[in-house]
Amino acid sequence: MKKPFDFLSCIKQIPLCLCVFALAHVGEYGEPFGLSLLLGLGAAGYPLLLPTASFIASALLVPSPVLPWIYIGSALLLLSSFFLRAKLFGKSAKGKLLLPFSAFTAALLLYAFLTDAPLYPLPFSLPILQTLLFQRTIVCLLCLLLAAVCAVAANAVKNKLLRCKLRIEESLFSLLVFTLSGVGFARLFGLTAYTGVAFYLLLVFCAITQDAWGTVCAFVLALPPLLVSGTTMERFFFYGVVLVAFSKTGKLGEAFSLLCTYLFFGYLDGIYALEAPLLVAQLVCVLVPIIAFLLTPQALLQQAATTLVFYRERHLSRLAINRNRTAIAERLFEVSGLFKQIQSTFLTLGNMNGETEAKEHMQGRILNGVCKRCSGYGACLAEGLLPCLQKMIDVGCIKGRVSLIDVPHSLAGICGRQSDLLHALNQQLGEYRTYMQDAEAAACGRQLLANQALGVSEIAKKLALEQSEPITLYTKKERALEDALLKAGIVCTEILIYGSEELTVSLVVAHEANVKKLSSAVSHMLAQPFCVVEKLTLARDKFCYILRKKPPLDAIFGVATRTKEGEIFSGDTHTVLRIDEKRFLVSLSDGMGSGEYARQISENTLNLLESFYRTNMPPELTLATVNRLLSFAKEETFACVDIAVVDLDFCRVDIIKIGSPTGFILSDSALQILENDSLPLGILERIHPTAASYPFRADDTLVFLSDGITEAFPSTVELYETVQALPRSNPQEFADRLLAAALDHYGGVAKDDMTVLAVRVFASQ
Repeated sequence: MKKPFDFLSCIKQIPLCLCVFALAHVGEYGEPFGLSLLLGLGAAGYPLLLPTASFIASALLVPSPVLPWIYIGSALLLLSSFFLRAKLFGKSAKGKLLLPFSAFTAALLLYAFLTDAPLYPLPFSLPILQTLLFQRTIVCLLCLLLAAVCAVAANAVKNKLLRCKLRIEESLFSLLVFTLSGVGFARLFGLTAYTGVAFYLLLVFCAITQDAWGTVCAFVLALPPLLVSGTTMERFFFYGVVLVAFSKTGKLGEAFSLLCTYLFFGYLDGIYALEAPLLVAQLVCVLVPIIAFLLTPQALLQQAATTLVFYRERHLSRLAINRNRTAIAERLFEVSGLFKQIQSTFLTLGNMNGETEAKEHMQGRILNGVCKRCSGYGACLAEGLLPCLQKMIDVGCIKGRVSLIDVPHSLAGICGRQSDLLHALNQQLGEYRTYMQDAEAAACGRQLLANQALGVSEIAKKLALEQSEPITLYTKKERALEDALLKAGIVCTEILIYGSEELTVSLVVAHEANVKKLSSAVSHMLAQPFCVVEKLTLARDKFCYILRKKPPLDAIFGVATRTKEGEIFSGDTHTVLRIDEKRFLVSLSDGMGSGEYARQISENTLNLLESFYRTNMPPELTLATVNRLLSFAKEETFACVDIAVVDLDFCRVDIIKIGSPTGFILSDSALQILENDSLPLGILERIHPTAASYPFRADDTLVFLSDGITEAFPSTVELYETVQALPRSNPQEFADRLLAAALDHYGGVAKDDMTVLAVRVFASQ
């Protein structure tokens, strides 16, 4: 009474009260089966006030003057036991059923000795079966057994229904209680009223599940009429099949299909020949549940469907995936922070005052070694020795050496040991150059390591952001896809659709599927083109297919090369690298010169670039790092590089040119020239590559050339004309013919390493 009145909680107890009320009429003479359900509800923690009132009211319809008093006494005993249990044990009373069970046993004894129910006529001749004591003992034992069933069912309904999957025994016990309640309802109100209620329940259940479980519901609903009057089950089962078939057409489709089926069976049964009152009763039993179903809020049905689908799904695996992704993201964030700190440490390790300290060191050595040993040290010091010496050191650091012309005039007039001073200063300048070279090399190494630490930090941070996104659930799409694949003859045991901006579909198929049919079914259902990107064998007859959105473009490649005459190895190196399903990288590197050394330069350059691009390191860090590594070589190592990253999904190509010859993008009859103004890699510490993005549409062709090709033509005009005149449908043929044309200009002899790399994109099917 201290709590506010909960109207919604009372509404939820109405089905329980109806079940308690109906169970009293399963037998002919008001056997207390409803008391068994009361005990089960109390054991599960349900409030017992309204169900107890329903239990007492059920006895009023039984023609017996004694039974209502027995029911009142039994209800008071059971209520008192639960009240006393709560007072004795409080919140820890769960599971302690000794007091309620004792009260329940006492209530059964009260029924056995005080009821005035007559004997059941049994078709057996044994005398013991025809005694009241025996039959009432059997009723009490059945009540005890039913109490255990009701306790399991009530606990399952309260704690698990629409939350998780019920165990087999919980499902069976719940269906048993429901069936017995249906039997009591049918006996009390008649089969016509029961049929109306069953129609409504079947309509709602099929609207929620929209699958073959509707036939199972129809089977269960057909059991009470079978037990009450021996009515066969096939007709009601047929209702379930029809409603399942029309369940996805909406509420109106379901209602109309049920009405037509009922009218059809009515024609076969001849109900239209009945008198008007009987005919109206027959029609009301189908029209009332249909109207009630149509008036049921769609939002309520949708909420029930969502809840039902939710507990059907295997959420533990998805939860585990999301938890693993979160854990990985946290670790990657920590790794990113670590390498960011490493970068900061490397940058702060450098001695910012190293040059100033070196000059002060030189000045101190000269003063102690030359000037202080001179008798005129005091006079020189008074005339400004220190500023003059500092000027000489600054000049020497710039020129590398000092001579008499670098001695300030004020110092030259009073210093008597100028030659000793210049000799000592030049000696210190030599040591200074060595020191500064070592310091610069150390600074370059620190900068390189700092850049790499920053790159690793950025990569880890990007991966952490990707992994931190939980997998989005697409339950409706998965169910619709399962149906679509089933229609296509593909049976899937598991389906997972995930992703935010771009969906990924993972399917577990019980047999090896036709890839084309599988892709077509997924594409049609999700309304965008999908293709199989990976196939995994899980078992001998079980496979996992992974599908992603199919890009609108595809690509083919062509490469033609010729090594310089007299050389074994070519200094030109090319590569084609797949970054992911939508992007690939093509590159052409021309190492300065020809032969084995030029080939090594070219290969190393491309391998470095590929490795960095594969990890998605920022391009500016990639180019700076590769340039720095090449500059560490003992000999001069230069490389001209063309890099293109083609995005087949967004129809775009990103091009980076570093000291490389002219390239082209051929589109229909147009010719787009790709030029650059940057020096090759390895020449300067800081490079300024030419980078740009271009649209790359179907039937466009990208062409990269080494300098052996471009220098073969007498002029760029002839090169342009030749490129435009060649057919481009086959990039390999295009590359071969352009190489042949360049060789013709060389007189058939390759005067340099020659390479043509062509990439053509086309619309994917």
